[in-house]
Order: sequence, then C-alpha cells, then structure tokens
Amino acid sequence: MAITTTSTLPAPVQQSFSFKLLSVPVPNMIHKIPAMMKQMPRNGGTTLRMRRYNPLATAMVPLGNTGITPPAQQLTAIDIDARMSFYGTYVQLNEQVTLQSQDPVLNEAAARLGVSLRQTEDQLTRDMLAATAGFINCVNGVNGDNPSEITRTDVDTVVRTLLDNNAYTILDNIEGEDKFGTAPVRDAYFGLASTKLTGSLDGVNGFIHKNQYPSPMNALRSEWGSIGNLRFLVSSIGSVTPAASNLGANVYNIFCVGMEAYAAIEQDGYSAQFIYRPPIYDGPLAMNSSVGYKFAEVPRITNDLWVINLRCTL
Repeated sequence: MAITTTSTLPAPVQQSFSFKLLSVPVPNMIHKIPAMMKQMPRNGGTTLRMRRYNPLATAMVPLGNTGITPPAQQLTAIDIDARMSFYGTYVQLNEQVTLQSQDPVLNEAAARLGVSLRQTEDQLTRDMLAATAGFINCVNGVNGDNPSEITRTDVDTVVRTLLDNNAYTILDNIEGEDKFGTAPVRDAYFGLASTKLTGSLDGVNGFIHKNQYPSPMNALRSEWGSIGNLRFLVSSIGSVTPAASNLGANVYNIFCVGMEAYAAIEQDGYSAQFIYRPPIYDGPLAMNSSVGYKFAEVPRITNDLWVINLRCTL
C-alpha cells in the first residue's frame, strides 16, 4: 500500500524560529557600587581637581594663666587630579539584515551595547584599583604559596588596617532576629572579589552566607556573604592577576573598600550617549546603518588609606 510520508513529501519549510530570544550572560557589575559619583562640569577643562584638607593637631597643652598666645597651626591640603578619558564602540548593520532577518536585530544590538557600556565602566574601575591600590598578601593559609588562600586572620588584618586608617564602614549592621539558622551581621566594608573565590570564602572561619542574614532582603544580588566586618560582592569579571604567585598560580585581588575611598568622575553631558545613524547617512547607496555609544569617565582613588587590595590564591 502506498503511504505518503515526509520522506517522499517533505515540508517546504523545515525550520521555525522562536521569537523569544535566549538569555545573554551578563556579569555582576560590582566595582562602581562603592564609588563616589562626581561630575566634571562642561567647559571645565580636561582635569578635575579634588582637594582634601589634612587634619589639625589636637590642643593637649593647657593655656594656663600666663596670657601667652600659643603658636598657630597652618592649614595644609592635598590635591588629587583626575584627567578625563573618552571611550566608545559601535555595531554596523547592512540594510538587508534588518530587512530580512526574523529577529529584531537592531533592538538586540542596542541592548548588547548597553551592557557593553556598563561593563566597560566597571572594568575601567576594576583595572584602576588593581593598578594603584596598596595591597596586603594573604600569608596565613596552608597551600604553601605566597600569597596563600584567604583565612580569617587575613580578613582580620585588612579590617584592622582600615580601622587604624580611620576608614568609615559603608554598610550598617543587620540586627539579630529570633530566626533559626541566622546570625547578626556587623557594619561592614565592601570586599570586591572574583566568583572563583566563592568556595574559599565558604571555608573561612566565621563566614556567614547571605541566606543566613536576619533580613536577606538587605543583601545585594551580587553579595555572597560576610566575614567579620567585610561583606563580599562577587563577579565573574573580578580582578585576577595571572600566574603571579610564587608557585605560578593566579592571584585573586579582593578590593577592601571604605566609604569615599575612590571616585568615578563622569563628564557632564557626556556620561553615556547612544548614537543611531540610519542608512541614509552611510553613503551614496544608503546600505548600512550603525548604532553605538560613547562616554567620558575616569575612576580615581581619593584616599589610598581607605582601599586595600587583599591578594590571595585558591
């Protein structure tokens, strides 16, 4: 008996397109979270100068009854300069792509460029911190390397250093509540780290995962947990120095940050510009459109004593 099958009569079109696009991996943007946001005014030159006055000495000597005026103190200050830089990229699309493709290519290009812009800002801040922040090596681990893996003693050392430098904590404490398996969380500095360190953080003595916070809604999405007075934010684009340990292992940089330790300075009126040029502006045949972004920004440490790079290995 003759039976008509798809072998003898295949479907004219053998593919269907799913109009719901798949998710695109996007890393946690953590490095600008503790930053002070500053604006470079229009027509204000190429460099923003920031000033910090130095503390005055205390007056520990009594004035007494001699009537003699004690010597005056002199005000001094430190100027910190940040020179603006410009960045940008774009995507160029042939008219046939937008004319014939089933998915909204131009819309997706705009979305991907938006992520690229924010990730560029984040990585600029990360690289600035890696290049200029003072560091402390973890030395209390047992992996035989220098720096070693992170331990509670190393965390206590960096926290004590920030406290000795009069760095203010950024996050308030989370008070304990009568909930099973939870623990109070101290007021804390930020620790900005790579996702590669999550296993090491879990094994540190005294680590509290964010699901053990009395009020987990107070935790950031990128937050992994806390150790003492340090709350850790993790990202897949966290800072790593390849093959930099004594044994040739990757060194992971944990930026331990107090309040107002560094700034991200944006150019007024130029912080993020999204630019679309239709094909009519491309050439005589108007074949290609383009979509892109540009921005002007510079990250800058404003107090070297309030940000420390805690370097460790796995």
